[in-house]
Amino acid sequence: MTTDMFIFSVMLLINALLTVAMLLAARTLGQHRVAMLLAASFGSNVLLYVVNAIYFFHFYGQVWPNLVVAMVAMVPPTFAVSAYRLRAGLPSWRNFFISSHLAASVLILWFSFAMPHAGLRGAIVPLYAAMILFFGVTSMWRPGRPLLLGERPIIFTGCAMAATAAAGGIVLAIGGSGNPAAVDEAYVLTVFLGLPAMTVAAGIFSLYLLAGDLAERLRIAADTDSLTGAPNRRAIEASGMRLIAETRAAGQPLSLAICDVDHFKDINDLHGHGHGDEVLCKLAGLFREHVANADHYGRFGGEEFILFFPGVDIDEAHRRVEVLRDQIMALRMDGLPALLTASFGVAATARKDRMVADIIKRADRALYASKEAGRNRTTVDRRSEPVDS
Repeated sequence: MTTDMFIFSVMLLINALLTVAMLLAARTLGQHRVAMLLAASFGSNVLLYVVNAIYFFHFYGQVWPNLVVAMVAMVPPTFAVSAYRLRAGLPSWRNFFISSHLAASVLILWFSFAMPHAGLRGAIVPLYAAMILFFGVTSMWRPGRPLLLGERPIIFTGCAMAATAAAGGIVLAIGGSGNPAAVDEAYVLTVFLGLPAMTVAAGIFSLYLLAGDLAERLRIAADTDSLTGAPNRRAIEASGMRLIAETRAAGQPLSLAICDVDHFKDINDLHGHGHGDEVLCKLAGLFREHVANADHYGRFGGEEFILFFPGVDIDEAHRRVEVLRDQIMALRMDGLPALLTASFGVAATARKDRMVADIIKRADRALYASKEAGRNRTTVDRRSEPVDS
């Protein structure tokens, strides 16, 4: 078996296995459309090698069969880049892909009939693939957009494949209409010796992308309250511990408030649980708008919410909570005639605090005082020695 036939067989097997892997990923890892586009990319590579074999053994040197092979060869990078852009939430570039594919096909015909040049004709496909891969994957790497999980290795692999394809295209173009066998041998040495490793890398990193997406969705689901979309108790405790460490390291205060909806049981009993759920969702939306970061609030349980105020002393936190309490009273909901009110308890970190539960305990004590004093008010716990700021 010759070297090029061996490489051909390896590439066929690799792409067939990766196609199956992507089809399985579409069923198990989520991101169905992304996985199916990647399966189409590796699957069209399999089709390419089959068509290329038929061309080599039965139609070698004929222009129209060569055009068919070239058109098939331009499909895999298009599918791959479409998948990566879809996953990153970027536009599909569908019209650009279609028009560039047609333009490349016209150029192949031009260098076949109008200006015959075997080297330039052969260079069209690898140069097209290099352009699509380079501009496609690097579009994920742009100012103001942080790279998502696993995108960096995909960008590097895509750029490496683009560079290899471009080198192969240059070899073919420089070879011109000279010795076809020598040009083909140089092309094989330039392109196909590097493609197996990079194809495997692209497949592995693509699976890593999909698995990483699944892991991130599971993490978000584990940290999110399913009703309100707010961080849940698990996420609150993790954020609280992180904020305690950060504010202490910076020598800043950390204040915390607990909110409890007044007479929430009556809302459920008199107006239905649907109205109770609506109240909780409205409050979650209000708090989301007024905290500095998405993890600075959350639903602690039942009708209780917790808000963090890093870098804010207890008096300023009290002022901000009073603003929120006024806005809660201004909320209006259909089918809920009574005025909606809430009670708050506010506390700040103390020197002896080791866990967020220590602050929550004091804020809860202040909340209980608000309830005992008639509800719809804010009580501040000042009995603990604050951390030096």
